[in-house]
Amino acid sequence: MIDIKTSRAYWDVAAETYDHDFPETLIGTLQREQVWRQLDRVFHPGQRILELNCGTGLDAMHLAKRGVQVLACDISPRMIELANRRMTSSSVRSRVELRVLPIQDLHVLGDELVDGTFSNFSGLNCVKDLSLVSENLARILRPGSRVLACMIGRFYAWEIVWYLAQANPKKAFRRFRRSGTGGFNKTSQVEVYLHTVAEITRMFAPRFRLRGHKGIGIALPPCYAERRFSHLSAAIRALAKLDRLLAVVPLFRTMGDCVLLEFERVGS
Repeated sequence: MIDIKTSRAYWDVAAETYDHDFPETLIGTLQREQVWRQLDRVFHPGQRILELNCGTGLDAMHLAKRGVQVLACDISPRMIELANRRMTSSSVRSRVELRVLPIQDLHVLGDELVDGTFSNFSGLNCVKDLSLVSENLARILRPGSRVLACMIGRFYAWEIVWYLAQANPKKAFRRFRRSGTGGFNKTSQVEVYLHTVAEITRMFAPRFRLRGHKGIGIALPPCYAERRFSHLSAAIRALAKLDRLLAVVPLFRTMGDCVLLEFERVGS
C-alpha cells in the first residue's frame, strides 16, 4: 500500500501540469461543467461546504462566485499553493479557506460543522476504505446535508476501444481490476481503488443514503485523447449534449469515465 507521504509527493509533481492535462482541455471542461450543474443544484449561497482533493481550486472558485463558503483541502501542498495563487487575484478570496489535509485525516476537523461535502474527479478513489471517510464526515455534517462524490467509473467503453486500437489490452481493461498503482496517471506513484456504486453505497451506510447517481463522460472520449479530436470541437460539444441525456439512464449511467453519486446524511 502506498502511504500518504508517497501520495503527497506524487500529487506535488502532478500539480505542475494538472491544469494543462485536464481542466484546460475541452473534454475536461465539458466534464467539469456537468459536475458543476449538480453542485449548483445541491449547494446554495450562504452555506459552508467542505471540498476534498480541491486540486488547483477551480471548483472552490466556482462555488465561491455563487456565494458559497468553501473549506478546500488537498493532500498536496503544491496543489494548495497553486490554488492560493488562483484565489489571490480573485474577488472571492475571502470565501475560500485552503488547507493541506489528506482525506484520511478528516478526523482532525473535530466537530467543525459544514453544510455539505464534495469530492471531484476521483480523489476518493485514492482511499481504500470509504467507511472511515463516511464516519468522519458524519461527525461534521448535519442531518439532511449532502455529499457529492465524483469517482472513476468501472466500465468506460471509450477507453476500451481506444487502447484496443493501440493493441494495449492491459490498459483497455484496467478498470476491471479492483485496484492498482498508476494507470490513470503519468507515473506509477499513486494507488487507486475501483468500487461499484453498490459497494460505495454500502461503505457510506448507515450514516448516508444514496439519493441518486449519474454518469460523467459517457459519450465523450477521454481527455488524454483530445489531441486526436482537436479539429472536431463541434462534434465533441455535440457528444457532451448526448452525455447529459444518457447521464441518468439506468443502463448507461454507470458507464462513464466517472460516476457522480449524491448521498444524504441521515440520523442524528
